[in-house]
Amino acid sequence: MPKLPDLASGFKTLREVDLNAIRKQVEEPFHIAIVGRAGAGKSTLINQLLSGPRAHTSTFLTSISEHQLNQDIFVQANNLVIVLLDASQSSHLPEHQILDKLRSYHVPIIICYNKIDLVQNTQAVSDEFLHWQGSDVISISADVRETIFQNLVPVMMHIYKGRELVLARHLPMFREPVSLKLIEDTSFINAAYSLASGLAEVNILLTVPFNVADMVVLTKNQALMAYKIALAFDLPSDWRQTIPKLTTVVGTGFLWRTIARELVGLVPVIGVVPKVAVAYAGTYAIGQAIYRWCANNENVSPQTLRAMYSKALILGREVARSMVSRRRNSRQGGILKNP
Repeated sequence: MPKLPDLASGFKTLREVDLNAIRKQVEEPFHIAIVGRAGAGKSTLINQLLSGPRAHTSTFLTSISEHQLNQDIFVQANNLVIVLLDASQSSHLPEHQILDKLRSYHVPIIICYNKIDLVQNTQAVSDEFLHWQGSDVISISADVRETIFQNLVPVMMHIYKGRELVLARHLPMFREPVSLKLIEDTSFINAAYSLASGLAEVNILLTVPFNVADMVVLTKNQALMAYKIALAFDLPSDWRQTIPKLTTVVGTGFLWRTIARELVGLVPVIGVVPKVAVAYAGTYAIGQAIYRWCANNENVSPQTLRAMYSKALILGREVARSMVSRRRNSRQGGILKNP
């Protein structure tokens, strides 16, 4: 039986990928200016953004600055400005007066109403949202972490779309949502690849579920995902320091061998759905293992990894059926679309 590709071999293929571009991106200048009156809750919001997995290891505690409305604000090209308002105040004229100055810097601006939990007439606050044209407007309660996750985090991730790793590396609050998005996206990409390529037929003699060449592509994507998760957690951006640590987490090919044994029993009626499902589930399980290690220094046991794979396989089957259905419908309509 040939040696199955594993995460370590996947990292070797990353030489074809421009890791320097990813590294350069996470090392770019980053700063957020939070502007507001005294008592608006600026310090509370800053503490929330700087709290999260491995926050104690973060070396970027100067990524956020706090400013009063009457202070001069130095804004650089990569900055984001959050104007924090006390929603319980009857007037926000001072904040409106500085908005034109802030817009002259040509940086993204988020208008953030804080203490929304203290407001009885929330409709009045919603009506006031219309007065901030040209800016994203949200409401939170800085003391309630979940409201920040629900309302502020998605807006900031949209602003930094394609550069979410920068947010996670500097702001621990973003490490979980950014990592989970990476895992979900990569799992979907591998599932889509397995559908597009067909992933060959099961070779009963080798007990390998996929064509080995296709497995190289899957493990390469998994390795890139693992490296990005490590960057999100402020691990060294030099891959020569980071990659050896990651390969010890799920560096063997046992997961693929487990999948192979499961799939061989389905021959000859295996179909494409199980193949797509295992590509999704295997990637998801490896991503979760990397995430747990980066977040909590947890070394996931083979038994736990298999359990995570089995759980992900349920979702993987749903994803696979949806992809196959979309592919079938697009072909029937005479238009070939990507899954």
